[in-house]
Amino acid sequence: MNADQPQQISYSVKQAADATGIGESTLRRLIREGRLAARYMGSTILIDAPSLDRFYRALPSERQVDREVAAHRGDA
Repeated sequence: MNADQPQQISYSVKQAADATGIGESTLRRLIREGRLAARYMGSTILIDAPSLDRFYRALPSERQVDREVAAHRGDA
């Protein structure tokens, strides 16, 4: 990140969807469920950047998913 640019502290739902590949309706549901922290400015939802980062990094990697599927099939 450029030192001259301010650090992004929040994302609109569209920005978060573009950044993560997670659908806008899914992001809204995660907010309603309390799994993502958000703030509101009128009707605009602002997703807290650290919350989005933590959520995204906690998602399983492709290899983790492959191992879990194999374990359930008995291939492991």
